Amino acid sequence: MTSSPIILCLLFEFFYSTLFNHVVVSSGGQCLSDQQSLLLQFKNTLIFNPTESKSLVRWNQSSDCCAWEGISCEQGRVTGLKLSNESISGGINDNSTLFNLQYLQSLDLSYNFISSTIPSSIVFGNFSNLTSLQLFECDLYGTFPKEMFQVPTLRILDISRNGLLEGSLPEFPPHSDLQIVNIRHTNFKGTLPSSVGNLQQLTHLDLSYCLISGPLPKSIAKFTQLVHLDLSNNQFSDPISSAHLEGLLNLLYIDLHNNSFNGYIPSSLFTLPLLEEIDLSYNQFSGQGPTSLGHLALSYNNISINVSGNGSNIPFLPKLNILLLRSCNLGKFPEIIKNQAELTDLDLSNNQIYGEIPNWIWKIRNCSLQYLNLSHNQLVGIQEPYSLYNIYNLYSLDLSFNQIHGKIPILPPQLYYIDLSSNSFTSSIPSDIGKSLENTLCFSLSMNGLTGSIPESICDATELQVLDLSDNNLYGKIPTPAMSRSIIGVNLRMKNLSGPIPDLFRVDCSLKTLDLNGNLLTKSIPKSLANCTALEDLDLGNNQMLDTFPLSLKNISGLRVLSLRSNKFYGQITCTESVGDWPMIQIVDIASNNFSGELPGKCLTKWHTMMTVTGYRQSQLDHTILDSSRSPLSNSRFLWNISYEDAVSITHKGLEMQMRKIASNGFTYIDFSSNKFHGEIPKELGQLISLHGLNLSNNVLSGQIPSSFGNMRQLESLDLSRNHLSGKIPASLSSLIFLGFLNLSHNQLHGRIPGSQIQLFPADRFQGNQGLYGLLVTLNCPGDAAAPDISQETPKANHSISGNNEIEWNLISAEIGFIVGFGTVIGPLVFWKRWRKWYFDRVEDIAFSILPQILLRKWLSWKMGTRRGVRAGGRRES
Repeated sequence: MTSSPIILCLLFEFFYSTLFNHVVVSSGGQCLSDQQSLLLQFKNTLIFNPTESKSLVRWNQSSDCCAWEGISCEQGRVTGLKLSNESISGGINDNSTLFNLQYLQSLDLSYNFISSTIPSSIVFGNFSNLTSLQLFECDLYGTFPKEMFQVPTLRILDISRNGLLEGSLPEFPPHSDLQIVNIRHTNFKGTLPSSVGNLQQLTHLDLSYCLISGPLPKSIAKFTQLVHLDLSNNQFSDPISSAHLEGLLNLLYIDLHNNSFNGYIPSSLFTLPLLEEIDLSYNQFSGQGPTSLGHLALSYNNISINVSGNGSNIPFLPKLNILLLRSCNLGKFPEIIKNQAELTDLDLSNNQIYGEIPNWIWKIRNCSLQYLNLSHNQLVGIQEPYSLYNIYNLYSLDLSFNQIHGKIPILPPQLYYIDLSSNSFTSSIPSDIGKSLENTLCFSLSMNGLTGSIPESICDATELQVLDLSDNNLYGKIPTPAMSRSIIGVNLRMKNLSGPIPDLFRVDCSLKTLDLNGNLLTKSIPKSLANCTALEDLDLGNNQMLDTFPLSLKNISGLRVLSLRSNKFYGQITCTESVGDWPMIQIVDIASNNFSGELPGKCLTKWHTMMTVTGYRQSQLDHTILDSSRSPLSNSRFLWNISYEDAVSITHKGLEMQMRKIASNGFTYIDFSSNKFHGEIPKELGQLISLHGLNLSNNVLSGQIPSSFGNMRQLESLDLSRNHLSGKIPASLSSLIFLGFLNLSHNQLHGRIPGSQIQLFPADRFQGNQGLYGLLVTLNCPGDAAAPDISQETPKANHSISGNNEIEWNLISAEIGFIVGFGTVIGPLVFWKRWRKWYFDRVEDIAFSILPQILLRKWLSWKMGTRRGVRAGGRRES
């Protein structure tokens, strides 16, 4: 089809909103007094911002209510009420006069902050004529009443984008007039009932981003008027037969992606005469690929595609605009796409395609391809001859994670997104690379073998937002585009860049991420960096910078990561009312410097993210920072998926690791190790209840370990080794159930190690503390040549090193109890004859009651014989 599905959707939305607005602003007759009174009473019960209101703020008694903004009337009666985007907050009561407007046909409260449950009066009130109800993006919560779907007059129902709104789909009545149903981005659960086939007037059905499960009912074949069907991002399962879809003769758009559908793709789907766009990706479909469409997305399925031939004898895939075959195990480039004269977007990523990129791929659509993704394959080069410079419509090129070697290809100047990272390019960056980056928003050459300096021509990339040249062998100075107005993310880590960071950050700086880790940078942090008030991630670790703690960054309230480790920073970290106010900070790593003084306890209480449990073990979101508003692809799905992953190297649980997606994963970490901090550990650290890692090792800290550490219930790693800490290990540490790494070695701690969990840590985590003892700890007692395992020591040997003969009652209590119990039972039997006689008589009584008669007779015979023998023996002795 020549018409774009996106344009059709926009035209539909424009026509729908224009028609509705026309109805709303029209008036019919002078407003009746009771109607005006009801509206004014309704207004008086609402909470709204007058400066943002366009309708409510103008309602008054001196004018005809049918002429008010957002009101439509028929014969003086209010029939339409449009109050979208009026900054309404605080909810609407069930007794509101709104529900007395019995002639109301259309109600629109979208884009407000109602933040309440659905008033029951909407369903059970006087709205007997209601045809349109629009409540999308209102912050609604609670359970949506099923009865609303069954209102006989209702044609339009839109409650989308209310993420806390729950509910399930009801049994739909016969002959329903519903035409548009949109519950997108809600928390609806359950199944799609078979009675949904009763909605035979339906033109638009959007159930995406919900939790609906089960099979797709065959009754949807009755949707003969349906134009738009979106069931994506749910939990639908089971196969879809051809009978499901064969009746959808007016369908233009269908999106079933990210479900669990399986079986063969229904053949009837590709015989629908008007279908233009389809997305079946992220399912479990199998079988062979399909027929002619405008948009075909089959990524992440088990579909086999015939990749051989020239396409002349292939009965499918003509006239495609968009073809997405990511992760379909192709192995080769499908030559059936050679003759796709209208193809604009092609994704063949993650298909184990090997060899060279064929030169015919650049000639698709007469060199007018716009989007090409060949990443995550096994490509080694580009087939000669080729020319990318003449592909004037190519806006996005992704060749990352391949094995392409040789020189960097000459790039066309109109590219907005270029990713050549994780390949084997070994040449230098072309000196005129800037000519190809005049319009580029994102440029990545990371993880190659590039050499030489960063060319000056890169300064021509004035629109650049993301620059990633990390993990190469480049040298020289930091390029000035890193300080430009438009730049958002800069990653130049692990190169040989030298000299100072240019003090050229603009007043209108937009920088969010600056990663210069692992270079040879010197001097101080530039003062102009404070202009970058949007900065979130700053990693200057592993350089040779000489400066004090960057108090100049105190006003960057959104800072999440600060890494200054392994430099030459020095001085005290002072904290005043205006310093250290970083409420969003997640990682502070200033290890291996020359900082001194006491730890800043007051600053810690201003790091609010570390004081709130965020549940980072749950879902993780992408940190998308690229602004695509200037891109011709800004209306497509592709550029919006471009994101830049923040990463920072830390030492966690004793291991070097790299943390990614810092902004979304909630991980929090403090590393002040290998400095010259002295004094006591501030008790305020215990308020950081969501902290996951704390390293204060290799300092001169003294005093006791604060018992408040037991409040840090999310703590996974704690290193306090090589300080001058004294006292006992607080028992509260034994309650830290996530603690997987603990090092308290080389301090002056004494006493018993508390809790069975802490006692299970290796012995070297406690060594160098002359007064510590406890289970599984290697311990040198006075005069011992070797260190016996405490678990094998006798209680007598289990003394503290300090020489204090502390009695450990919990060790000897078992012995005392055994002696007392044994003496209580056995003593009377041995030394008290009457007690012994009574005891054995009781044993005989018990034996008579439980032993068989035969055994009893034998036992009695033996007993009597024994007694006679004893008497006879006695006589002989006498």
